[in-house]
This record gives sequence, C-alpha cells and structure tokens, in this order.
Amino acid sequence: MSVISTARKSRVIWLVAYGILCVVLGFWGAYDYWVRIPKHESDYATFATAKEKFDRLEKQSSTKSLSASEITEYETAKTEIAGFKDGAPEPVPAYDRPLQLWVYVIGCGVLGAPWCFWGLIKLRRQRFELENDGTLIANEIRLSPDQIKSIDMSKWMSKSVATIHGTGGEEIKLDDYMMKNAHLIIGRIAHRFDPGAWNEDGTKWKPAEELAGEETGKETSNNLGETADSGPRET
Repeated sequence: MSVISTARKSRVIWLVAYGILCVVLGFWGAYDYWVRIPKHESDYATFATAKEKFDRLEKQSSTKSLSASEITEYETAKTEIAGFKDGAPEPVPAYDRPLQLWVYVIGCGVLGAPWCFWGLIKLRRQRFELENDGTLIANEIRLSPDQIKSIDMSKWMSKSVATIHGTGGEEIKLDDYMMKNAHLIIGRIAHRFDPGAWNEDGTKWKPAEELAGEETGKETSNNLGETADSGPRET
C-alpha cells in the first residue's frame, strides 16, 4: 500500500494564525509610529509650552502687574492647559518609537508576515508519496528504489528530519513535524537500508530480548502496584 504525506493541518493553522497576527501587529506598529506617537509628542510640546508660560506669568504677576498682552498670553495658556481633560500628558519614552518601528513595523509586518505566508505556500506545495514498489515521488522528483542512494537519519530522533539522497545528486528532506505520515515513508526507506536499526514506522529497532525485558519490567511494576494497593494479607 502506498503512503502519501501532505502538510499537517495543525502546521497550516499555525502559520495562518501567526501570519495574521504579524499583519495586525505590523499595522498597529505603523499606526503608533506615524499617528499616535507624533500626536502625543505634539500634545506634550503644546502642554509644556503652555505650562511654562502659565507658571512664568503667574509668578511674575505676584511681583508686578501684567500688561494687556501678557494677560492675554496668560489666559491663552490657562485655556490650553484646561483643554487637557485627562491631565498633563507624559513625555513619549525614548524607546517607544524605535520599538514600534523595528519590532512591529519591520519585525512583524515587513519580515514576519511574508515569512509566515511564504512558508505556508511552500508547505502546501509539498507532497511526498512512497509507492508499493518503493518508488519515491517528491513533488517533481521521482526516484525508483535503485535510484535511492541512502538516507541520512542523524537528525531523525532529535528533530524528526531525515534526508534522502538520490544517485543523481538529489536531496529530499522530509520533516515529520511539518508533514503528516512522513515517518512511514522515512521508516520504510530506512528499514530497507538498515533493517537492524529501524522499523518500518520510523522507530528504532530493538532485539526481542530487550523488548521482553521491557515487558517483564512492566509486569513487575504492575504486580508491585497491585501488591501495594491490596493492603496487608492474612497468613
């Protein structure tokens, strides 16, 4: 029976979700960088100028009378300060603008979103099939059993990735984390090259004695558990 490997649904959902999140964060950062922060800086500058005039003229009025123009300036400053109903605006932190630009606009919007969606496109294009006779079809590449030179399993146990080498220099990488049923294709090929090391499902081969020892260990553990749970026995 042939085995077909296509993109895992969970990985597709993950890439779509993170792509959308990056787009949202990118627009949020752009709004903050070009709209919110400039407005906040403008409001703070207006408030700071008005407050400086108000304080200066109020202090001056305690020692001498203000001129007509100074009274007008004083009242204007007082009105501007009163216009900030939410209180005095705080200065924009020095890190705010670089943060919005580099983390959200560039990091998420310019780099993150395209990376996610391009990764999604590449993942959706991936399709592997191992036919009954051992022929491997990887997208446009087709390798018969005698055209498969070797399989590199050095990263299989740690990263779930194996690389198949063809006699014509082809290199086909299968990632079981990203592709459904990839372990069955990898397992069959690895088993054909080294049946003493790998099973056809991609797991490591163990001798019968080792498996029997594991089963004995399980039974002993279960018996000990039953004995402990049964409580003291009458003699």
